[in-house]
Amino acid sequence: MYRFCSFKILMIVFTAILSSCTAQTIPTQPPQPPDEYFSNALDWIETHSVKINTVDWATVREQALNLAPNPQTTADTYPAMLFVMEQLRDSVTWFSTPDEVNKPYADPGMMAFYPEAIIMWMSADGPADRVGLRVGDVIETINGEPPRPFQGTPFLEMYKDLTIQMTVRRASQAEPITVQLKKVMSPPQQSKPIGRLIRTEQGGVGYLELRVESGAGERYPTLAQQLIREADQAGACGWIIDLRRNHSGDIWSYIAAIGPILGEGEVGGFRYLDGTRELWKYQDAKVFWGNQEREESLVEGQIYKLKQSLPPVALLTSRATMAAGELAVVTFQGRAKVRSFGEPTGGSPFLVYWTGLSDGAWLGVSGAFSVDRTGQVYDGPITPNEIIVINWSLFGEDNDPVILAARDWLLDQPDCLR
Repeated sequence: MYRFCSFKILMIVFTAILSSCTAQTIPTQPPQPPDEYFSNALDWIETHSVKINTVDWATVREQALNLAPNPQTTADTYPAMLFVMEQLRDSVTWFSTPDEVNKPYADPGMMAFYPEAIIMWMSADGPADRVGLRVGDVIETINGEPPRPFQGTPFLEMYKDLTIQMTVRRASQAEPITVQLKKVMSPPQQSKPIGRLIRTEQGGVGYLELRVESGAGERYPTLAQQLIREADQAGACGWIIDLRRNHSGDIWSYIAAIGPILGEGEVGGFRYLDGTRELWKYQDAKVFWGNQEREESLVEGQIYKLKQSLPPVALLTSRATMAAGELAVVTFQGRAKVRSFGEPTGGSPFLVYWTGLSDGAWLGVSGAFSVDRTGQVYDGPITPNEIIVINWSLFGEDNDPVILAARDWLLDQPDCLR
């Protein structure tokens, strides 16, 4: 049994494998005959997936075996393996062939989700940025075809070609824009938290976007707490925590990062297939999974303590809030003085179990549901308290409708009326 965890490693494999904790070396199994290989993989899925009870597994297994009745190579079983993944699909259940594992990562420098095909994120000076694309642009075609999902996930298929032609529509322009985007063969750009103080006549509100923990590594909590310190000392009376673009990463880094705002104690946990639970804690400025302290707890320098303990918090979510991003949402459920804004999350608040197969393929399934501090189980999308349609072209700006709603709620809280 293995707990799969790191997004930054898996992005080298393909654009959208999701996770919830810290990476380990991937073990593989001894070589096996193709039929035994496939049967063992199905047994492993049955043993570890918490989604197994959401389908007629006996029928799914029989159908899968019929798709690969007499495999001569392990590759002959891949279509059947992908069929099983489709039946259990929840954004974090995945299968990656050896070729996908070993191919270099071609970075388009952007992220968009299916079916909306709205560009939600771009890397600074990345391929998409260099050809003039913007967050909020809607992709109409890629290589002359309508956008399609990547292997049944919510992520957009960006094709294997290094150069792709895209047609996009921008809200401010009547005619579509056509660009030729050349991907770069390099690891994804580092992603770090960003923050600031939003100033108003009534006072200041802290804003912290928890971007996917990628590349910043062990410094992520330190960087986040530096931002928290700056906004708090400048007079923040409440906090906006923006998770609208957080679709993976390391939940332990996130808990360590926002610990001063989140507050100490039990903040959630996992519930496994057999009904057992393991709790998450933030205690004495350290993160614990069960009784095990996480190495991600490390923050350089002194742990910052807010001027005002347990401040009001506005959480911002979207359907791009998934996996570890959703687990971060779960940590605030049941906490006093919290309200959420935006759109329902992606529906994958799970821990992922993974294993390496004998031919070098990778297989991952949802191995545990999340639970909040009150014991409520989360096994799908989390609906915010106030549903507000996201205008991605205004994302992160002071006039972003979701930020405005969150800011106004915070400023109406007793902590901000003092």
